Amino acid sequence: MSGVIALVAAFLAFSVPIGVPLFVQNWRSFAIVVAAGALFFTWVTFDLANPAGMTQALGPFVFGLALFGFGAGVIAKFVMLLERR
Repeated sequence: MSGVIALVAAFLAFSVPIGVPLFVQNWRSFAIVVAAGALFFTWVTFDLANPAGMTQALGPFVFGLALFGFGAGVIAKFVMLLERR
């Protein structure tokens, strides 16, 4: 059962952050989402180094998936905004 929970957590850790940048509609909101994501993942990086940090419950693997998903979403939306007429 714990394997199923881990798979669901891994799927959500990737799919939710990839979807967040894809929902923005213009350059201003895109910049806000990218800045908020950069602040969040900077905090996660520093908090994972702390053994008593809040992010220790999920661990570096789940947050690594989230970072990879967010980066993929940002790249995809950047290309979509560049190609907009």
